[in-house]
Amino acid sequence: MPVVVGGIAALVALAAGILGEIDPITSLTRAGLAFAVGWFGTQVWYVFFTVRAQSLSEFATSVEPEPEELKAA
Repeated sequence: MPVVVGGIAALVALAAGILGEIDPITSLTRAGLAFAVGWFGTQVWYVFFTVRAQSLSEFATSVEPEPEELKAA
C-alpha cells in the first residue's frame, strides 16, 4: 500500500509539473520527492494506527463482562 500511495503522489506531482510548464528535471525531482514522502507517510500511518488498534483490541479482551446477577439489579 505505501507504494500505491507514493505512486499516486508522484503522479499528482508530475501532472502539476506538466500543467505548470515546469522544467522536466525539476518535475521529475518533485515527483521523486512526492513518492518518498507518500511512501514514508504511509509507513508512519500504519505504525501509529496498528499500535493503537492492537492496544484497543487487547483492552477489549482484557475487560471482564459483568456477572448476570449484577446486570439484573
